[in-house]
Amino acid sequence: MRRQYINIAKKTVSVLLMAACVTASLTGCGQTAEAAEEEESDAIPVEVQSPEAGSLTLKNEFVGTVSPGESVYVVPLVSAEVLNADINVGDTVTAGQELCKLDPEAAELQLASAQAQYNSAAAGVQAAEVGYEIAQAQYDSTVAQLDVQNEQTQRQKDLTMYQMQMQIDGIHNGIRDINDQIADLDEDRDDLKEQKSDLKDARRQADQYVDLAQADYDAAAAAYGYPELQRNYQAAVATVTAMESGEIAHTEEQLQTAKDALKAADEKMQEVELQLKPHQANLQAAQSAASQMDSAYEQVKDGIEQIDDGKAKLEESLSDTYESLGQTETVKNLTEAQLNVNTQPVQEAGKRTAALGVDSAAAQVNSAKVGAAGAKVGIDSAEYQLDMYTLTAPIDGVIEAVNVKAHDFASPGNPAFVISNKDTMTVTFGVSEGIRGTLKVGQKIEVDRNGKIYSAAITEIGSMIDQTTGLFMIKSSVSTPDDSLLTGSTVKVTADTYSTSGVLLIPYDAVYYDDSQPYVYVAEGDTAKRRDIETDIFDEQTITVVSGLTVEDRLITSWSANLRDGAVISAQEVQKPEDDSTPTAEE
Repeated sequence: MRRQYINIAKKTVSVLLMAACVTASLTGCGQTAEAAEEEESDAIPVEVQSPEAGSLTLKNEFVGTVSPGESVYVVPLVSAEVLNADINVGDTVTAGQELCKLDPEAAELQLASAQAQYNSAAAGVQAAEVGYEIAQAQYDSTVAQLDVQNEQTQRQKDLTMYQMQMQIDGIHNGIRDINDQIADLDEDRDDLKEQKSDLKDARRQADQYVDLAQADYDAAAAAYGYPELQRNYQAAVATVTAMESGEIAHTEEQLQTAKDALKAADEKMQEVELQLKPHQANLQAAQSAASQMDSAYEQVKDGIEQIDDGKAKLEESLSDTYESLGQTETVKNLTEAQLNVNTQPVQEAGKRTAALGVDSAAAQVNSAKVGAAGAKVGIDSAEYQLDMYTLTAPIDGVIEAVNVKAHDFASPGNPAFVISNKDTMTVTFGVSEGIRGTLKVGQKIEVDRNGKIYSAAITEIGSMIDQTTGLFMIKSSVSTPDDSLLTGSTVKVTADTYSTSGVLLIPYDAVYYDDSQPYVYVAEGDTAKRRDIETDIFDEQTITVVSGLTVEDRLITSWSANLRDGAVISAQEVQKPEDDSTPTAEE
């Protein structure tokens, strides 16, 4: 059917043209009034024009929020009292500029401690060097004493070898004990594993019993009509409550009747609940049994894990014991070899042993020097920590927030300053999923702040729905902001969205609808013909036609109550103005 609104101007023009034709026919052509009226009723005056090929782009408006292009939080890295904070909101700062100072007493004490540790480490180097000299002297003394010790070696041989053999035997006994414990744990684990399998089956059966008991309870409740009784009871409670509160007008007799109905419903529910108690008890017993099975299963599972942990520790201890055995046997073999050689090799071995002391002392010297170097690193670290007590601006920008003042206590959990670089501003707005698919990164948009227009470009298209708004968030950048674009202010964003090309453009008012089928009238000679069409997007003045029309057709654009398929018409061509500056249509 036709749209509910009609172009009044076009209708008025049509009526005036009909009146003019009637007057002209009566005065100029010599026809009778009856003949003129009959001719006018047969031919309907209409305006026609040809569809134009082109494209149509729609614009949508959104609400956006302004934020700085770059914003940083200056957060203290240490906790300390603020000594001074002379920076205020709105101040312009440069990168590296001092913002405030914190009390550096703790850092200074740490630096002093690091210095003391370095001094101690330096003294340790000197002591190690003295130790090296002593070790060298001991080496010389050892070499001199080797001749005397050579005579005592043979007497100590038997005793030494016996003691070492006893030590090795003890290690072997320990290995046997550990292996026995591991075997016992394996046996216990097998038992628990079998129990776990049994409990798993029992737990599954208990769950089945719970399901059966639940089904039995539900069936019994349904059989006794318990759900319906509950609804009746709740309805009775609601009725009595509404009467007593005055929401429902009633007499005392009606109120007493409602209370009697409530009492009867309550008694009936109690009666049915009493009958359901055995079924409920069965369900609770099945649930309790299932819970006990779960608990027993978890206990067995924990027991297996504890056995595995204990076995791992025993195996680790066994590995260490084997390693100790190897080391002891190696020492024994070395000792035996040393005792069985002649005096000269033993003396040489003693010299080498004494030389190890010298090497150890040399290593201590090197270690002390490394310690001194580490202490020097501690000084550098303390000096770095001391720098943290002066907060500086990391970027050029404007102070947006100041959260500290003199004698406050700054902490790492609270930003002291917020600095924004407003050389570029970001406008964020939300769109639906359909419109999101029409936007592109780099696309130009307009930002309106209280009537002032700014050019912007889309920089980011969100890929996840915002849980608060249900929209996809779009970010755009305004490269030439001014003081009107305040942080957090609301703006209007205008962007090109849906677009189509390679279509025909016709007036929106020329389209009629038969249910959901759009159609138009075209002039074929002096006859109006209905033409079904397929349309696409449209704005207030223009609608696009995908199929059903060509640029050769003569589209009827005026309205008449008598216009129909096959009607006789008198067509007048309408010329489109040369300066057609429809903003959304592109040729």
